[in-house]
Amino acid sequence: MSSPLRQYGMNRSLKLPRVGFTLLELMIVLAIMALMMGLVGLTLIGGGGASLGAAQREVISLIQQARMQAVLSGKETRLIVHDSPSDPEKFHRYLEIVFDDSNGSGAWRPVGDGIFLPEDSYFVPSLTRFNQSVNPPPDVTWPAGAHTIWSHDASQPFKLGSIRKGLRAENGPDALEFRYLSFDKSGNVICPSGASAPGGLPPSPCLVIGVGSLTGTTEGKVLQFHNSGDLAGVLLRRYGGFATLCSTDFEECGFHESLQKVSLSVEKGFHLA
Repeated sequence: MSSPLRQYGMNRSLKLPRVGFTLLELMIVLAIMALMMGLVGLTLIGGGGASLGAAQREVISLIQQARMQAVLSGKETRLIVHDSPSDPEKFHRYLEIVFDDSNGSGAWRPVGDGIFLPEDSYFVPSLTRFNQSVNPPPDVTWPAGAHTIWSHDASQPFKLGSIRKGLRAENGPDALEFRYLSFDKSGNVICPSGASAPGGLPPSPCLVIGVGSLTGTTEGKVLQFHNSGDLAGVLLRRYGGFATLCSTDFEECGFHESLQKVSLSVEKGFHLA
């Protein structure tokens, strides 16, 4: 026969409501949200060839992974893109996800293995970097707004060393340069500071992809793009979501001019209200 105290304890435990979500439930919800957003994005992807479409889908997938990693870890998470011409095979084509694991020591922990964009697909560099490292198509005026806008000042590259004990240290002796798209611990994209888009709003990062090839050198103009009409992109929203872009978006006058002004604002670090 159960004692009154035990019965009270059992009844009390049965009546206690369940509060909050388990980590597994949170991960399932985030995965479903990412899948739904990805499916919506895929229906909007423009032309530019099979390789360009595959590259755009790959970038969207990595953006969602980086966003989820930021939420789950509670740490700033970056989608980094290789930016060292000394290794042209990786230049603006190799990507990796890392999250802040520094505890003040300046270290970043990779999430899984890095990947390459599909063959002949490259990120179009930021405005200044484009002028330094790219041969544009001959006899073609490159769309002035068709340059990637990262989460950071393009004049201050992010340097990481090779992986040691599961970590990449900043500014080590073997550090290479990277550009990055960054998400805060809430999963919101981080916009470049010190600049604003027309209207005074913070500029949203925009990843632009083109069809190109290597020039065969390891310095100077290491990359060339074949056609200014073979472009695709992903425009990030500050508090979640994204818009997919195709080559015609960069040709539209209003959109083209807005991106051009934002690119100049980010590069020069001043406001264009």
